[in-house]
Amino acid sequence: MRLAVFLAAALMAVPAAGLCQDIPLVAAPPAAAAPRNEAGLTLTFPTLKAHTGALHVAVYDNAQAWKGGAAVASVNVPAAEPTPSVRLDLPAGTYAVRVFHDVDGDGRLGTNGFGIPVEPYGFSNDAKGMMGPPSFEAAAFTVAPGENAQALSLQ
Repeated sequence: MRLAVFLAAALMAVPAAGLCQDIPLVAAPPAAAAPRNEAGLTLTFPTLKAHTGALHVAVYDNAQAWKGGAAVASVNVPAAEPTPSVRLDLPAGTYAVRVFHDVDGDGRLGTNGFGIPVEPYGFSNDAKGMMGPPSFEAAAFTVAPGENAQALSLQ
């Protein structure tokens, strides 16, 4: 019983904002051919349970930004397609992605009274966090020159 009370108190103390809440709302960029020094990254979301609203995607290139700084790229992807996807042009390097599915279209990650997300969210590498988002290192992957792809599962 004490453990259950402790866990409930710990969950209430951790805001969901660190998960995906800070993803800015912007339109998806038009697809274009990648210049020689850049790479293409295609993100797909094959396991959506609902095809309403939009996916809010943010891409980070370092641990400091991941913890609350600006994303190097952020896009909104309509969730209406059977397998939504977006292609981004980025310099080759190391990146991590966070995404949430705004099912109700209100522009925010919905949470319950304890701050626990009630809308689907996920991270690259299907990284999992403990009472908050995973570390940048857990979600990071390499984008090499040329075309790259990542499939993100939302929970």
